[in-house]
Amino acid sequence: MAHKLYFDNVDTRNATLTEGVILEDSGAGTYSFSSGGASIGNEERLIDLQLNAHVTSFGASANDTLQFDLGSAKTVDFMAIYFRGEEVDNLRVHGDDAASGNTAVQHDFTSDFSVGWNIAAFTQASYRYWLLEALSGFLSPAEVFFGEAFNIATLDISITKPFNSFIASAYDNTEFSNKIDTELRTWTINIPLLTDDDKTQLELLQTNYSNLHTFVYYDDSAYHTVRLAKAITFNQVATNTYSATLTLQEESSA
Repeated sequence: MAHKLYFDNVDTRNATLTEGVILEDSGAGTYSFSSGGASIGNEERLIDLQLNAHVTSFGASANDTLQFDLGSAKTVDFMAIYFRGEEVDNLRVHGDDAASGNTAVQHDFTSDFSVGWNIAAFTQASYRYWLLEALSGFLSPAEVFFGEAFNIATLDISITKPFNSFIASAYDNTEFSNKIDTELRTWTINIPLLTDDDKTQLELLQTNYSNLHTFVYYDDSAYHTVRLAKAITFNQVATNTYSATLTLQEESSA
């Protein structure tokens, strides 16, 4: 079962953002980026760890592109992008070793975007500069981050839906229930074996996100917006080997 966590483990939130344009080089199937010439509005909202506001004026008609400078080459195999509403637009993800010039196309994201997190997964690559190019329409994402997916090696997962209904009894002892909020799941995930590197990644998740910010959990069938409901507990089971328990709380969509 391919359960995964998607979170910002390459420090996207501290990236330097540069507006620019990407143009195809004379129909050769290669692309190059240059700064300036774009009119993206409120781009800082993409890395503020908040989901309640989105960028504006990010459109394909002007070949708008936003460059994320991670400060050094970082290994990445996905980009996560959050939308507060459904969108029928396309975008392309590029990587680059330099601040300008030819880019390496990583992924064409041509599916309609759903409410919540959308994941563009691609072959692992290492670049300092990662770029988001508008291909059609006017994109209005609220958050973007890059990273390397964390694979969860376990089959020990329990799911609960607490505090989602009110149960009462009538005078004749007939019971009835009313839903009092949206049914939101809690996943308790027991991971029996973690390496030192795995433990470091989960500690990074806990430090950077705590229970304040959302990320993505993939349960082998769907992507879920979640946050940490409890601190992660680690136990050493052998030299440089650990077990851990994660408790993830589902968040409602925008």
